[in-house]
Parts: sequence; structure tokens; C-alpha cells
Amino acid sequence: MKQSLKITLYVYAYFSQYAKPGELPVYIPQMYETTNSNYVLVTTFERELEFDVPENVAEYTPARLAAFAAQITKIQLTAAEDTKEINDQMQKLLSIEYVSA
Repeated sequence: MKQSLKITLYVYAYFSQYAKPGELPVYIPQMYETTNSNYVLVTTFERELEFDVPENVAEYTPARLAAFAAQITKIQLTAAEDTKEINDQMQKLLSIEYVSA
């Protein structure tokens, strides 16, 4: 099944606050307008994109399951790192000798 999507693409010249005087800007496409003073609008493009999509939402299931699995892995790695750091801090506290005054 075909799906179409109308988009507006804004192309900005980005002037970094760290740029040297006279240094050329970096050109950045964005999907939204900005009023940030570091960005100067150069041009806009209006386009209609047409693409194929699955007939049935169930066809998205394998990709969604893979994304969930990747998210779980990321969370588990972060939790393992945090747990190790907390355990290290606890061990440091336990290794401090008590000295009476």
C-alpha cells in the first residue's frame, strides 16, 4: 500500500559562537523552524514523499520486538554499570577502619 507525506524542509546556515571571524557557516537541514540567532534561514523545500507501507500492522511486529529487545539490553547494561559503581562505593565505606579518639 502506498502512503504519502507532505514535508517542509528548512535549510539554515549555522554560525557557531566559537567560529572565527569570517569562517563559513555550516548548512543544516531541519524539519522545523527556529528563531535561534545562530541560525539564518537560507531556503525551504516543500516535498511530498511517497513510500510503501505494510498492509497489516502485524508486519511491524518483528521490528518493534527487536527495538524492545535493544532497549532492554541498553537498560540492563546501564543498570549493571550503576550497580557496580554503588557496590564499589559500599566496599570503600566498609574498608574504612574505625579509629577512636
